[in-house]
Amino acid sequence: MNYDKLLRETIDEHKVAPVDILGIGDAAGEYSYLDAHILSYVRTVRDIDQLFAGQRNKRILEIGPFLGPAIIALKKLGYDAHAIDLPEYQQSAPLQALFARHGVPFRGENLRTAKLPYADGEFDAVIACEVIEHLNFNPLPLVREINRITRQGGYFYISMPNQASLGHRIKLLRGRSVHMPIDYFFAQLDPNDNMLVAIHWREYTLAETTELLSKMGFAIERAYHCFDNNGKATGPKLWLRQAIYSVPSWRPNIVAIGKVTQRPHHNFHITAANT
Repeated sequence: MNYDKLLRETIDEHKVAPVDILGIGDAAGEYSYLDAHILSYVRTVRDIDQLFAGQRNKRILEIGPFLGPAIIALKKLGYDAHAIDLPEYQQSAPLQALFARHGVPFRGENLRTAKLPYADGEFDAVIACEVIEHLNFNPLPLVREINRITRQGGYFYISMPNQASLGHRIKLLRGRSVHMPIDYFFAQLDPNDNMLVAIHWREYTLAETTELLSKMGFAIERAYHCFDNNGKATGPKLWLRQAIYSVPSWRPNIVAIGKVTQRPHHNFHITAANT
């Protein structure tokens, strides 16, 4: 399967039918973002497709698909694909049209409520790529919901930045912060900016991610550090990066796949203060 070609065709649809998700004239920026991250989308689709070994009648939900390249590509492969994102995104008419054009049911929900509008065990897999690090609240109730809507033996696929990456380590050694710049706080509240959810409130190491999954009813099916070369470096620059990232824990991204083996029964005391 040529996943690279599939994702390139899917992303290039945005040249023909731009979305501009917040209606602020940033369609070109959205396309640039997708193009810059294409290898991450390729990795996700390849991982999911290989996880099911060609059994493409599975029902998949992607949480936080943004402009949808991964979940739409999975739909093109024959999966029963679904998507859910922030109401602010779901209310975008062009984005609704994009998902409708590909036959992907699209719903809006603020994940802070920790209530996903799906039945118990409804999905064979749930995907959350570059999502968990954006949550500015305790993620455990949401992870419990993801466990609930995933069938026994189904999968939860997480991809996100690696908190222990070499880049972060170098910043700390130089006395610099590894968190988002203060200017991002202003950009998030700016009605003319496209950074509604851009801030990484909490990044995780791979060990932390697998610990979280294990304590929430998932057996670890696979977990690894990755380097997608989304910057499309070539020649000596690429060789240098490959040499540096031969140390797995230095790589900039992580993936963890949990398999539902039990339903967690934690007695969470949820109040306005701790969420």
